[in-house]
Amino acid sequence: MLFGYYGFLAGLDTHGSDGNPVALWITFVWTLRGATVLLALSTVLAIRNAPRSMLAYGISVALATAGLAAVFLWDTMSPDSLAVHPVILLVLVVWNGYCALTAIRDGLAELR
Repeated sequence: MLFGYYGFLAGLDTHGSDGNPVALWITFVWTLRGATVLLALSTVLAIRNAPRSMLAYGISVALATAGLAAVFLWDTMSPDSLAVHPVILLVLVVWNGYCALTAIRDGLAELR
């Protein structure tokens, strides 16, 4: 829900003070939006009791984590900074990475 709120509803501005779009900010917003869509699809699979729903969730979270990790690295090297503090972004990357590995492991165990 956090990704959906900030990706779609918070109205995060993707333009700099000069009025030009900032690629880092656009990437961050679209990473949140993509993660929201993938997680919603895996939720639908879970509601339908699909056998691969846990694996779909794990892969969705892994893709979101990869996107957030790329944004984190880009943010540390870019003069344009995000509205999110890098430490908070790093905590999201580590937490989501752990959840992704756990969900993928559990999803693979369900398939056996």
